Amino acid sequence: MQKPSVILSAFLDEGVPVEDRKDLEQQLLVGQAIGLKYWTPRFVLDDETGRNENIVQLSDAKVRELVRRSTDAGFQIGCIGTAVGKVKLEDVDDGNRAPYKSHGEHMEDLRRAIEVAHLTGAKFLRAFSFYPPLGADPEPYFERARDRLAEMADACRRAGLIYLMEPEPNLVGSNARRMLRLCDAIGNDHLLINPDAANMHVQGYDAFREYQAVAEAGMLGFMHIKDYTEPCSEAIVVDEEALRHFGSVDVGLAGHGRIFADLAQRLPAVDAQLRQLGAPGLILDVEGHMKGGGQFGGWSGPDGLGVAVRALTGLLEHSGIRYIIRQYPDIRKK
Repeated sequence: MQKPSVILSAFLDEGVPVEDRKDLEQQLLVGQAIGLKYWTPRFVLDDETGRNENIVQLSDAKVRELVRRSTDAGFQIGCIGTAVGKVKLEDVDDGNRAPYKSHGEHMEDLRRAIEVAHLTGAKFLRAFSFYPPLGADPEPYFERARDRLAEMADACRRAGLIYLMEPEPNLVGSNARRMLRLCDAIGNDHLLINPDAANMHVQGYDAFREYQAVAEAGMLGFMHIKDYTEPCSEAIVVDEEALRHFGSVDVGLAGHGRIFADLAQRLPAVDAQLRQLGAPGLILDVEGHMKGGGQFGGWSGPDGLGVAVRALTGLLEHSGIRYIIRQYPDIRKK
């Protein structure tokens, strides 16, 4: 029996040559050139308005057109890059640029994300765990975040989707400990965690230990791949717009070598768990931020995204992990 493989994917909006022009055709061309078979739509240039919009803000007709062009280019869509859960729990002006939304308003956002996932065939929603006031102790906000997430995860379960909770600075679920507490308190197998080693490192955490805690708890659902090249001290508040030293996994300090060595042993069990939930397997999604990051996106350029993906494949090979990208049989002859 063949060993399970990870699926390589990326936020292709990071690969456009002009940072603030998320042209769909350019995104798909970059993904083809790199050799990806999967991608995660996030921001797309709306030709009608001239603005970059998150895919969930597009009309059904525009989403269907995106899917048609994606399929014609030989892609599958594994995940939708939403901002679900990336909202404030309190309506306060605290310097955080995220919006405040009531639970009812935010459930409408989730319902739209679910509709878009069904239109695209995606099985995962990349999402978050809510912001307490900036600089506040997250603990008093834990139960409110738990109650909201419980209803949201149940909506995903009923829709046949997986809610991926991503750790990021300043959220209630900013680290493995609180994310695992949320998962344990909610008890929904369609609520899983999307470790991001760079997001852990920039908060001063040991990224390998954070990943390991998630994996040992059986909550590994997806992985974002980016790294950071400078040491970072532990911090209560992280200014995401000030982060300038993201890098590929071969030059970063977050410890992807240790992470993949561990993942190689766990992959058969992780793959089986995800397939039982209807997912295609474990997706490693490159969010390189190679030319800069931020709270609501980042940019790698075609060159940076290519470097990030090649560094990833090299380290996976060194770790003995098979991966899915385009091969000769995937090329369509004229």
